Amino acid sequence: MKNTDNNYFSNCLYRVEQLQQGEEKAAKACSMTMTQLMSAAGKAVFKQLKQRFPAPANIAVCCGEGNNGGDGYIVARLAQEAGYQVQVFALKPNAELPKPVESDAHRARSAWREQGGREKALLDCAPEQFDVVVDALFGVGLNRALEGDPVIWVQRVNASTTPVISIDVPSGLNADNGHAPGAAVRAHLTVSLVALKRGLLTGQAQDHIGELVLEDLGVGESFQQQNETDWFRVDSGALGDWLPVRPRCTHKGEQGHVLIVGGQPGMSGAVILAMQSALRAGAGKVSVACHPEVQAIVAAAQPEAMVHGIRDEESLQPLLRQASVIALGPGLGQSHWSHDVFKQVMKTDVLKVIDADGLNLLASYPIRSAKMLLTPHPGEAARLLKTTTGEIAEDRFAATLQLREKYGAQVLLKGAGSLLVTDRGKSLIDRGSPAMASGGMGDLLTGLVSGLLAQKMAPAQALIAGALWHAMAGEEAGKEGERGTLASDLLPYIRRLVNGYGRDDD
Repeated sequence: MKNTDNNYFSNCLYRVEQLQQGEEKAAKACSMTMTQLMSAAGKAVFKQLKQRFPAPANIAVCCGEGNNGGDGYIVARLAQEAGYQVQVFALKPNAELPKPVESDAHRARSAWREQGGREKALLDCAPEQFDVVVDALFGVGLNRALEGDPVIWVQRVNASTTPVISIDVPSGLNADNGHAPGAAVRAHLTVSLVALKRGLLTGQAQDHIGELVLEDLGVGESFQQQNETDWFRVDSGALGDWLPVRPRCTHKGEQGHVLIVGGQPGMSGAVILAMQSALRAGAGKVSVACHPEVQAIVAAAQPEAMVHGIRDEESLQPLLRQASVIALGPGLGQSHWSHDVFKQVMKTDVLKVIDADGLNLLASYPIRSAKMLLTPHPGEAARLLKTTTGEIAEDRFAATLQLREKYGAQVLLKGAGSLLVTDRGKSLIDRGSPAMASGGMGDLLTGLVSGLLAQKMAPAQALIAGALWHAMAGEEAGKEGERGTLASDLLPYIRRLVNGYGRDDD
């Protein structure tokens, strides 16, 4: 994401309500009127357009009735003055303006008309006839599904290959939570104005925003000073020296002991991936407690690990006592053996990273503990919260907070724009690749986080760093092709990242 010079501010994520209530106050503190702020918005969007599409490109500017439409009329006027071929398509073409004109949006529209600009009906827009479409239909205030003509227009825009620049938010997308309740524009570029809206970086938004640019319009610093936020975007520069250089005299006993519990018959691959990831993350020792029938398979996959077949409580208890961190869930299954093992592990006071069937069993045996790190995908989150995957998708922020409250654990809700609620606060990670849409990726993450914990990284830090490095490793592996990337392809990149290589390649 491109942003302003204030890197800290560009990682602050705000709610729509804060923008609606705070931008006028921020503008006033900078001696700007709201009319001047709208003018600055139009100029900022036009600047981005001009950088990508030089005159005399053929431009369609599609305007709604609110301030977002006002921004669009300013873009249209500036483009026409600069020699572009401009056509404006309005939701309510040639609507009569009140006299005297009072709103800034109406002033912008009036100025377009005074310059000789005309307006056509929205559905007269044929996107394929233009070099670029400017989406100024609906802004951040929209929190419902589109209806009527806008739906047809969005479908046409999305079906064409013409690039789209969306002002502030792609029309139809909820800027507060990243959910598209109906049709929504798939933009090639989204220019977020004043401050970054949190919903632009998570969930369905990832398929709609395209390239994201923040233009603070000269009031960003003032807005930041006047508005607190508790959600922050994480980049690799924020991790600092969380995993410091090892002393020359260190030994494996000082680098922690990970116990991975899982691997029932037919599911040995999951526990193998978690085991390998924990080793590549730098854990001093890694043990595996698996079903006896898969012990030989798991042991043959990695000679550096210690693999134990577990039949009963007596064979598991010594391993639980030796572990400094437990990874519970990869390949665990939901058999009688799985339930028995789960109950035994949950009795211990050892820090636990819980994923996969560990989470599904936790939903059946709800336990509240600060000694847990939970890493659900939306389906697992739905089971933990006794709801549906669809409801999780509608507000990922709320779901993550509910998981934290219900289980008392530190939580990572995986997916496009992963969300974390930890002892360090609320974080969002918008890294990763579609190449990671294959089996075993979650098992790698479980092993990676466990390996970091074993090396005495604080739990919140291990969850954040593990999620970020996992996503970055996926990006690197995916450079050879988004299709066909395997979870094991990430292992070499995980090793590089935990050793400090490539951490600043944002």
